[in-house]
Amino acid sequence: MKNSWTGGEVTVQPDGGELAVAVHRCEPGAFERLIDRFERPLFTYAHGILQNAFDAQEVVQDAMMRAHKALTRQYDEARCAALLLRPWLFKTVRNLCLNKRRSKRSSLEQPLESFDDGRLGPFVALEGSELERKEEVELLRRAMALLPVDARELIVLRFMEEMSYAEIAKTVGSTEAALRGKVFRSLKLLRDALEQKGVAYAM
Repeated sequence: MKNSWTGGEVTVQPDGGELAVAVHRCEPGAFERLIDRFERPLFTYAHGILQNAFDAQEVVQDAMMRAHKALTRQYDEARCAALLLRPWLFKTVRNLCLNKRRSKRSSLEQPLESFDDGRLGPFVALEGSELERKEEVELLRRAMALLPVDARELIVLRFMEEMSYAEIAKTVGSTEAALRGKVFRSLKLLRDALEQKGVAYAM
């Protein structure tokens, strides 16, 4: 399956209960596997919210320490086995990001709910050479920086991490029905931001 944001191949991962149990049992290399699997996507998500690489790295490190403590000391094996690891980790990172934003007293952004649109199709990536692809991704990232934080995070979760609406709902604490409308409006905002930069996307 191709990632609709970067065009690269995506491997669909299981929910992560087995890995959580392995960490809980302190099996050799288990926590390192968790870090290898989730560190990069969690950083991408945190950076999408915070727009600061240092802060995003700090948040992910904090989230990993909290995850290790929870899995090895706070949760029993049954809870670890039933854990939906990916949305659980993303939710932890999300909460830490929002706390960091509040601690810095970031200026209020216009909420996503104030935007609406009646015309928008699916996200469609452009074709081209490797260099063109990198340029397109960079333009998308710059356009993303113009969006409200809730729009940025939904685009990252849905189109970069390829999360289902059910996983996103567990991550951000919403309903699938509400999220579909919010993702719709988020893409509208992204399309408008790209148009401001003179980029036409088939969206």
